[in-house]
Amino acid sequence: MKPKAAKNYKEPIILVKKLDDGNLVVIDNHSTIRFVENDTLTTIDGFKAKIEHRRYQNRVIDFATNRKFFASLTADAKEARLYSLATKKAIARIARHQGEVSCIGIDPKNRYLFSCGDDGKSFGMDMENRKLALTLPPHPDTINDIAFNKTGQWVATCSYDKKISVFNLNMMQPLGKLRGHSKAVMKVAFISKNRLVSVDRDAAVIVWDLFDQSIITRLGNIHDDVTSIAAEPEGKFLFFGTKLGYIIVYDMENYKLIDRSYIKLTSAITALYFDEEGDFLYIGTEKGNLYKYYIYEGIDVVKYLIQKREFKNVEDHLEENPVLRYTEIYNILETIWEKTLKKARRLFESDKKDEALKLLEPYRQIPSKNSVINKLVEQYANFKKFYELVRSGKYALAYSLAEQHPIYKESNLFKQLEEKWRKTFKEAQKLSLDPRTTDDAKKLLMPFRGISEKAKAIQEMFVQSDVYNRFKIALGEKDFKQVYVYLEKHPFLKNFPEYHAMMEYAQSLYDKAMEYLHKNDLIAALKYLRNVAEFKEYSQKVKMLIEDIESRYRFIEAVKEGDLSKAYQYLAKNEELTLTKEGRKLESKWDTAAFKANRFAARGDVAGVKDALSEFMEVKQKHVAIASIIAYAYRVQIENAIKTKQPMHIVEKGIKNYVAMFGKDEQIENLFKIFQQRYRDSKLNIDLLHEGSLNSWHPAMIVSNILE
Repeated sequence: MKPKAAKNYKEPIILVKKLDDGNLVVIDNHSTIRFVENDTLTTIDGFKAKIEHRRYQNRVIDFATNRKFFASLTADAKEARLYSLATKKAIARIARHQGEVSCIGIDPKNRYLFSCGDDGKSFGMDMENRKLALTLPPHPDTINDIAFNKTGQWVATCSYDKKISVFNLNMMQPLGKLRGHSKAVMKVAFISKNRLVSVDRDAAVIVWDLFDQSIITRLGNIHDDVTSIAAEPEGKFLFFGTKLGYIIVYDMENYKLIDRSYIKLTSAITALYFDEEGDFLYIGTEKGNLYKYYIYEGIDVVKYLIQKREFKNVEDHLEENPVLRYTEIYNILETIWEKTLKKARRLFESDKKDEALKLLEPYRQIPSKNSVINKLVEQYANFKKFYELVRSGKYALAYSLAEQHPIYKESNLFKQLEEKWRKTFKEAQKLSLDPRTTDDAKKLLMPFRGISEKAKAIQEMFVQSDVYNRFKIALGEKDFKQVYVYLEKHPFLKNFPEYHAMMEYAQSLYDKAMEYLHKNDLIAALKYLRNVAEFKEYSQKVKMLIEDIESRYRFIEAVKEGDLSKAYQYLAKNEELTLTKEGRKLESKWDTAAFKANRFAARGDVAGVKDALSEFMEVKQKHVAIASIIAYAYRVQIENAIKTKQPMHIVEKGIKNYVAMFGKDEQIENLFKIFQQRYRDSKLNIDLLHEGSLNSWHPAMIVSNILE
């Protein structure tokens, strides 16, 4: 594949990211920041931050998509700093790690800067107010990577402790820790449909179900150091960049490897970014190259070649870009092939071999298709014999030949034979129910007696005619529970036309449900799917669909009724709901309120926080998030009291009250250290204080001043 555009910036590219204005920000390891037009990769503007990053295996610099802030580790990796883009100056810093900062990240909503360290701790700074607002659940060892999902609802950290920690930023609650790797986890990324992917030190890849906290699948070992991950937002493809310069791509709908060398470059991959608007993959390398690839490169040529029926050339393009096999145009190509194959079979069946081969000729140069054609010729060599056996009524020999050549079972002749069997069997069934006509039934079925697959059905029909009658009654009453009891005990019933009619009915219900689902008529879709669920053959297929639709319907109804508590309950369980119109509206309402509340919290104004979040006070799912903002305001009150040298007993009371409400968190422990330095006569021991917790906090506990 050839890139759509390419540039070289001499130094390793360590970040490529699309901004809200549609342009890219491209940053090298010397912190030269360039704003790049995403079509041609032409530099529009930029500046030098003059911070050299010698190590950049982890994310050491990040950029807010609203172009207000950027963040970077210091050159010695001792602290993370937040910079204003307007002034190009540092406006805040996080210097609380015991050891070096290992990686940083700015969430997609541009709320928080996270600093993760070798000490296993992660501090979250409110960027607007430049104060530490939260900490993520710690790891006992170095954190190697931090990732956010598309909506900014979830953040994940992975560590040398072999675990991934997941935290809900909207609810301010940990989901838990994912355990499954046998080595240190080095990379983590979110993909759609509530999934997470992680890579360990041995390049073993695991795909996780976020909410079940379970392993969906292991993709196996990549056999190269994974340096970066990018996911196609709809969850179709997953791209890995490696140290040896390979882009490896997986099909994430079936979890199959598409290509180990989808793109091969001469330098280590140091940055990856997927732009969903144009299906472009941006790649940064250690040699300073920036490439823009269209993942469906060649699709227009393929369309043209299909129209010209130049299938060999189509195949060559598919070999060059295997991702094209996962497009609609490839489905069209396969449909054409299937139709051609079907027509050729009919010609073979009609003893028109030359016409069939002429029809298949355009596919002869494609090895995979040519082998099918050769097998077809070989298989149909005896079809004339099969025809004669059927026409002469030698059904046992005909069925035996069809077993040797399974392709005959797809012929019209075989289908006619099967139809004759069904009609004969149905007529014999009626005769077998009356002892006076049993011999007539046996005589009718005589031509099928020597066929093993039919013999059992014939035998059981005569022995268990009463079972068949009860089966028919249960079907007539639509008592499918009883129907499946009979089917489980008497599998021969599946040979009866009533069973086939039942399956056709089930399929029609399923098709109708899908029709209503596409129309977004959830109630009608649910009605049909619940009926389909009664059929065991479909139960697993529709179970997840029903759960998703019910969740979506209840969520929408809760939003309509203004029941925020229920709405957020559903939102917390299903990430996909955040992408609905109602979900975006609900999250926007919370984000606006939380943004306003954080501004009040940064001033220690609890009354302002309470007023800003008043609509959410009764929403249980938001209590931990509200508690985090209230705690933020109280810490500011304590911090201000220390700065203004308030009497020791007042500050002590504030610390005691804080710990009693929220427990000992990283922030209060740091404030306590500052307090001890300023008030050396204090005998207060924070370890002996009664501890509350964020999870047990309730809005009724709000006081305007933690110091009182």
